[in-house]
This record gives sequence, structure tokens and C-alpha cells, in this order.
Amino acid sequence: MDLSKKVKIALDETRILILGAQILLGFQFRGVFSDGYEQLPTHARYLDGVALGLMVCVVGLLITPGPYHRIVEDGEDSGNFHRLVTVLADLALLPFALALGLDFFITAGRVFGEVAGAAAGTAATAVAVGFWYGFPRVRRRRRPFLGVLLLAYYDPG
Repeated sequence: MDLSKKVKIALDETRILILGAQILLGFQFRGVFSDGYEQLPTHARYLDGVALGLMVCVVGLLITPGPYHRIVEDGEDSGNFHRLVTVLADLALLPFALALGLDFFITAGRVFGEVAGAAAGTAATAVAVGFWYGFPRVRRRRRPFLGVLLLAYYDPG
């Protein structure tokens, strides 16, 4: 795949991630102004603030590649820019997962109790980290092995 296509795909993926981050950020801002916010325990309100701060960082990290490409790179594609986009997107997923877990903790804790909230928050964070970091690394490790198996199986000679 040529470099310009890789850069386009990387920028498109960050734009998709921004949509999800903006939705969650909007819900977090809306939650602060809801009627039941004052009824949350103090620690839950502090954790909501932490989750909100994490999502602001996520949005900042995900917005960065677009303007950087236009301003610094003058719209030109380069290997360094492609690496920057992938590193920023990869870096943004960790606070995204943590904020998501905190939101699950607060919501499930309010509905089902603190223990269930802690379990839901931990599970949400673990699932997000597993899908966003774990599976791609496992897949990268297995790819050469699967390629050798496929070549051995389909080798006509």
C-alpha cells in the first residue's frame, strides 16, 4: 500500500475515533447539569471530573493530526507524519478506555451499588484495552506463523 493511502486511512480512523470521543464527552458534560448529579457521592463526582479531563485529553490528541498535516506538513504525506498519526491514535485509546471505565463505574454504581459499579468499570476498561491493544498485538505476533502455515498448505510444489 502506498504512503498517501496509509495516511488517508490513518486520518480517517482518527476522525472516526473523534466522533466517539465527542459523543462521550458530550454525555459527560450533560451529566454534570442533570438533576441527579448532586445526589452522587463525592468520590463519584470527583471521578466524573477525572473522566471528563481524560476525554478532553483524548479529543485533543485525536484532533491534533488534521491541523498538523495542514499546517506543518503543508498537506504532504510523509512516513514521519504517518507514524505521528498512529502514535497519537494509539496513545489516545488508553485515556479513552480509562474514561469509559470510570463512566461505567459511576453509572452502574448508581444503579446497582458500588461493588457492581467497580466490576462494571473494571470490565469495561479491560474489554476496551483488550480490543484496542491486546488483540492487535496478538494478531501481529501470529501473522508470520499463519502465513507460513498457509504457504505450506497451498504451496503447489
